[in-house]
Amino acid sequence: MTLLDLFAGSVRDCSDRIALVMDGRRLTYAQLDERSRRIAVWLAARGYVPGDRLAIYLENRLAFVDVYLGALRAGVVVVPTNPLYRDRDAVVVWEDAEVRGIVTAGPLAEEARKTGFGARIIEADEIERIAEGYPVPAEWREFDARPETVALIIFTSGTTGRAKGAMIPHGALASSAAAVRTAWRWRPDDVLCIALPLFHVHGLQVALGTTLVNGSTIVVERRFDATAMLDLLERERATMFFGVPTMYVRLLEHLGERRPPSLRLWVSGSAALSAETWGQFHERFGQEILERYGATETMMCLSNRYGGLRIPGAVGVPFPGVQARIFESGGRTRLADGEVGELCIWGANVFAGYFRNSAATEAAFLTDDEGRRWFRSGDLARRDPQTRTFAIVGRLKEMIISGGFNVYPREIEEEIDIFPGVKESAVVPLRDAARGEVPLAFVAPQPGVSLEVEVLLNHLRGRIASFKVPREVRLLESLPRNAMGKLDKPTLRRMVDGS
Repeated sequence: MTLLDLFAGSVRDCSDRIALVMDGRRLTYAQLDERSRRIAVWLAARGYVPGDRLAIYLENRLAFVDVYLGALRAGVVVVPTNPLYRDRDAVVVWEDAEVRGIVTAGPLAEEARKTGFGARIIEADEIERIAEGYPVPAEWREFDARPETVALIIFTSGTTGRAKGAMIPHGALASSAAAVRTAWRWRPDDVLCIALPLFHVHGLQVALGTTLVNGSTIVVERRFDATAMLDLLERERATMFFGVPTMYVRLLEHLGERRPPSLRLWVSGSAALSAETWGQFHERFGQEILERYGATETMMCLSNRYGGLRIPGAVGVPFPGVQARIFESGGRTRLADGEVGELCIWGANVFAGYFRNSAATEAAFLTDDEGRRWFRSGDLARRDPQTRTFAIVGRLKEMIISGGFNVYPREIEEEIDIFPGVKESAVVPLRDAARGEVPLAFVAPQPGVSLEVEVLLNHLRGRIASFKVPREVRLLESLPRNAMGKLDKPTLRRMVDGS
């Protein structure tokens, strides 16, 4: 079974129901189906064949959904690209994936042209025109996707600073969507409102994918504005809202004296939600946020129980069809409840491996004594013996999660280190009430150099995504090192925690 099979069932059973509200349009399942068919036919007419890679470098807009579904129906592998990526970040994705085309628009198209990929650009306006009226031959048949066929390649940064393309099969998309639908008890009349970016699995798969499998309605905003979202939830008679912790902080700030909207389900993910925010929301809105856990490589893994106890700070139990275990960090020994180790995941939701990177793929899995391959999440967790819920307590990797985006310090350090006058740098997380964490950079200038922090930050803003730019730069004469000469980041973290 694939996502396309499940979407076809929704088209058959509820063709006249509104599937998508976006860019001022209200599209039924029949209309969305026809638009994606036209894109699939058009891609084939342009010479695209199954297995070709097509990047989508867009903010939320109708063309994103059109080309995503159309590409899947043509057998073309979709490569979502973060619209905040600039220069180096984007080039790594497109070069490694060997994309044949890039669907983009406006300033993002200009960014793509600067990278040398201008000849591969497909304008989003053209996609939307094609979706409105391109002829579909009567004999056309969509690509016969198998569960193991790769549907998406989503790039996730590596600890060495080089991004890796996680290959997501069609079957994993279907499995994840079906599990989410079951666990969160989706109904045909559900209306989900989001302002999550569609390039990310949270928006693309958890929200959009599950909606299309369920046959219900999704309302997608281009960007998040707390006051506008509160209005939208009331106007659309929403039953669900999915967001990241930052969004919940903003909703609390902008609620004011108005009556909070009454939804059946509020979900938070992509970053840790503080117990303080959870408690404040419960007090002001009278409802409990449901926290869940997932990753690019696995999509949805764990969730607090829909009908049971929701524990602040916990990420719950495995979704249907998913298994989670705690193994000794770096080893194969399974740990008992209450012990901290690496969270590992098994299930049909797990990715197929990293695109043309067998070494990284091998390192991402462990094989237990029964021969079962588990994905190493890189997160440290424990399972509570009483509630049987999992909680994330730390990370093996040095990843910073800022507003739901993964940030790897090495990527930022490499850009800082090439700036004139910099001797060396180190990036560590700084706690932030709204975004969870933000990068903080310690920088040691070359001897005798007077480094201008704002000039350095402007350099970074032109080279890396905005969420990777350090919130703060602290200048030190030298960075601490241990007896082996290795950079002593624990000391730097203590300096931050003690500040």
